[in-house]
Amino acid sequence: MMRFILSLLVFCCSQVMADDMRPASLNISSVNNTDFEVVWKIPIRNGTKEELSVVFPEDTRLLAPKRTRIIDNAYIEYSSVQRESGLVGLEVIIDGIEGSTGDVLLRVIDRQQQTLTTVLNVERPGYVIDSISSMTAVETALTYIELGIEHILIGLDHLLFVACLVYISGTRRKLFFTITGFTVAHSITLFLAASGLFVIPIEPVEAVIALSIIFLAWEIAKNRKQSLSLRYPVLVSSSFGLLHGFGFAAVLTEIGLPQQEKLLALLSFNIGVELGQILFVLALFILMASAAMFVKSLSLEKLRMPVSYLCGTTATFWMIERLSAF
Repeated sequence: MMRFILSLLVFCCSQVMADDMRPASLNISSVNNTDFEVVWKIPIRNGTKEELSVVFPEDTRLLAPKRTRIIDNAYIEYSSVQRESGLVGLEVIIDGIEGSTGDVLLRVIDRQQQTLTTVLNVERPGYVIDSISSMTAVETALTYIELGIEHILIGLDHLLFVACLVYISGTRRKLFFTITGFTVAHSITLFLAASGLFVIPIEPVEAVIALSIIFLAWEIAKNRKQSLSLRYPVLVSSSFGLLHGFGFAAVLTEIGLPQQEKLLALLSFNIGVELGQILFVLALFILMASAAMFVKSLSLEKLRMPVSYLCGTTATFWMIERLSAF
């Protein structure tokens, strides 16, 4: 069993930085019918920038030297380009995205302030602009639901927290109320922060998110049935859920919200987060049921300490790293 635990710890510690899920973004804004301002933003992860670059067609020329800056742990490149035939037919390709783990959010704004928003990724590294028209309500909803699902499913810190909630809940009934409390709490702060009504620095929030996982890992290891956490898990999930909402809002701020459909996009992103959360919990139960078919003696109780050490050790690395970034 100890070999199993150590293997998991080594794997997770090697993935400690994998929870930074900020997408890269490319904004193209029309100055006139032929000239465009381009802002290319790439998050810096582990102190390095992904080798991504924007490729425009040969009939597009650079009007002035590119300007670069590093702001809030992101590499930002500013440029001005010209294309005599305008935006329609312009092909945008992200070179190097094949080896990337994240998305690139492409936003194009024409002179009438109509906005086109789409997501580029490994499956779709390029996009040809056929016309500029703002996304329909359905397109906006689907795009931000997809982004929400993707964020929660590849956001390792949030997943570890949810996994700990499964353990401290004990019963399915308690789990339902615990997950509901977490959902309601982080939805409140997500809406407040994304709307600009209540904003706090993200660095201390991310450190406390890591601390929340350490706290739950400790409670799982102690397994004291009369402790406040195990008796009232919904209280714990709701309290820490408020902080996790600010974490979700930080990612949504990086993605950006469409001016004409802000509320819909915000709601859709939150729905996506909840769907991803449900999928993860279902996957945990299916995985446990499948494993129990092959190892008859396997139970949640026997996995208690491995889960506790796994989550606690990984979160400790995160907390140290995030505190050092202050």
